[in-house]
Formats: sequence, C-alpha cells, structure tokens
Amino acid sequence: MADVVAARSAYMAARARAAMTRLELGRAIRDAREQNIMQDTIAQELNLTREQIRRYQREFEKWASQHPDRALAS
Repeated sequence: MADVVAARSAYMAARARAAMTRLELGRAIRDAREQNIMQDTIAQELNLTREQIRRYQREFEKWASQHPDRALAS
C-alpha cells in the first residue's frame, strides 16, 4: 500500500509542477505580446493555434489578478 500512496503523491506533485509550468508559459507569452510579438508568430513558433496562445496568456492573467501578492518563480 505504501507504493500506492507514494505513486499518488508523485502524481499530485507532477500535476502541481505542470500547472505552474503552464502559468510560466502564459507569462512568457504575455511578455512577448507586450513586446509587440504577434500571436500568429508565437503560435507558429510553438506549433500551436492562436486560440491556444490566447488561452495560455489568459490563464496566467487570471491567476495573476487573483493572486496579486504572489509571483511566479523566475
């Protein structure tokens, strides 16, 4: 049973890391957009759609507005 608990713990930690990494991507996209890099350019470089780019950015912006006292680790 200890293996199951350890595996679940590792899984939950990986999910938390993935969520923070998505936020970091959204922040990087926002920063690029603030430098006037077009969504099309970012999407093409990352092999994503403009909608996916917009969603990553919006996810970060929403998180940042809900957590004004927190910053992502750089």
